[in-house]
Amino acid sequence: MSIRNHIFFYFMILFVLCSCNKDDVIEDKHPKPEIILDNETGVYTVKKDCELTISPQFKNLGDGIITWTLGKKIVCRTESFSTQWNELGEFYITIAAQNQYSRVQEEIRVDVIEKTPPVVELKIPSEGLKILIDQEFVFSPVYQYDTLEEFKVEWMINGKKVSNEKTYTWKPTSLGFYDFIIEARNIDGISRKEFKVEVVETMPYKVDFPKPYYMAETNTRYTFKDRPVFLIPNLSYFDTPSFEWQVDGEKVDNTEPFFKFTPVKSGMYTVSVIVTDGTTNNSVKADVMVDCVSASEGDRYRPASGSSRAEQNKVYEYLPAPGQFIGEPRDFTGNENTFADAIQWATARLNEKNYVSLGGFGGYIIVGFDHSIAARGLEYDFAIQGNAFGGADASGQSNEPGIVWVMQDVNGNGLPDDEWYELRGSETEKSGTIQNYWVTYYKPAPKRDVQWVDSEGKSGYVAYNIYHTQDYYYPNWMMNKESYTLYGTRLNARNTMDSGTGYWSNNPYDWGYADNIGTDNLAGADGYTGAGQRNGFKISNAMFSDLSPIKLEYIDFIKVQCGVNASSGRLGEISTEVFNFQDLFINP
Repeated sequence: MSIRNHIFFYFMILFVLCSCNKDDVIEDKHPKPEIILDNETGVYTVKKDCELTISPQFKNLGDGIITWTLGKKIVCRTESFSTQWNELGEFYITIAAQNQYSRVQEEIRVDVIEKTPPVVELKIPSEGLKILIDQEFVFSPVYQYDTLEEFKVEWMINGKKVSNEKTYTWKPTSLGFYDFIIEARNIDGISRKEFKVEVVETMPYKVDFPKPYYMAETNTRYTFKDRPVFLIPNLSYFDTPSFEWQVDGEKVDNTEPFFKFTPVKSGMYTVSVIVTDGTTNNSVKADVMVDCVSASEGDRYRPASGSSRAEQNKVYEYLPAPGQFIGEPRDFTGNENTFADAIQWATARLNEKNYVSLGGFGGYIIVGFDHSIAARGLEYDFAIQGNAFGGADASGQSNEPGIVWVMQDVNGNGLPDDEWYELRGSETEKSGTIQNYWVTYYKPAPKRDVQWVDSEGKSGYVAYNIYHTQDYYYPNWMMNKESYTLYGTRLNARNTMDSGTGYWSNNPYDWGYADNIGTDNLAGADGYTGAGQRNGFKISNAMFSDLSPIKLEYIDFIKVQCGVNASSGRLGEISTEVFNFQDLFINP
């Protein structure tokens, strides 16, 4: 080969070597490890309290090292990672693989979601379910999550299996009590609905008219001339009721389940309702007295004086629903065994501007003032202090709305035994808002959940938790009652859980509710802790039970009632808290 050819060959080799990527050459000899996930998205979903196994493939690892890091902790060093997930939320895991030459890593996400075992809902009267002997009765529960895999139902009576159908038709032939169990299961778990049925010869139909508060002596209604009262009876055990109304024994042209009675002159009236069950044709009559007082609205007005207090001067009744703060030793003395004791406790708390919890849905407090609060047409007439707060992120919202009711002392006896008028709020007349809703709570065993049923046929419980360990969430002064029922207006729950953090947020309503960051929130509160949070209220928002407005010149009593029946996970039940009531026209 000539020198020229040697030089040409040399430069050709040099060109080839220089045009090669050095890393490619090394890669051929020392390849990087690879992690091939068994889920292309890198997102894994598992239900709470269940085990999840993640098994990616590892290539080019040799005798290298694998680490799985959750948060800042190494949780595994093998090719497959398996664990049970007990907390809700999103969790990020870094998988790292390292051989003697290089290191690679992949990040994956695990979403832990709630299990959805079946839910069985069956409407049961608060007094218990009763069925006529030798009559067919069809049980038609409502099931949730019945479309999941492996769903099935089993019915048992007195321990004996009787059906696997979703509904059950029963024709009892013997009188007495029967223990029913509906057991529903799906791939996520099992739930049981247990209840008693009494077989009777005749139904114990019951009709009565509610009292204005639990300890009121009578259910007599009071009004001024030409001001209507709305009469709505409570019914028990009626299947298809029809209604006939009478005033002083004379039938009136009304067959509705309520009666708008407007007396045109003062005097005492006897209003009667006759309720007939369409199935059995049995009828029950109930009377209520309506006292149309001779005084005028202006006669009953109590003007403020120079010594009048801006704040409430008396608690008339305190009846909370069961809840985690009821009987809490850090707040209660443990000696609140009567209504008088409870009123004394609540009075002291409000005077100190300390919170009074109303428990779950329907729990309430009634207060009065040493003067009438006038409707002055200003921005707001009175204020109620709560502890709602709102932050920039979803986990910083705490709103537990209380429905506000007002009353005038029509009969002038200084007691809240007249007509209650709900104040209109942003949720009035919206879908999901229920007027005349009720919940019956049942006395539990010590350190147990409080079971409830409601007017919509649903059931549930106020959960006992590890943060409040008193024996009972049921009020001490109601312990002589196996159950009690609370009434009021129920709002749709707005609480949500952040799937990323597992934190719950009790989101606000627009306006019209106590303990809520709405547009009626007054200035001066600590937005982070809720300290000093107040809502303003207008007497002009008062309305009759048919939601039509009533013009009140003043009010004498205020009631706040917890307006939501819901729970927010570890935060517990939604429970309105109140600290203080204030006439905004009088400087405190």
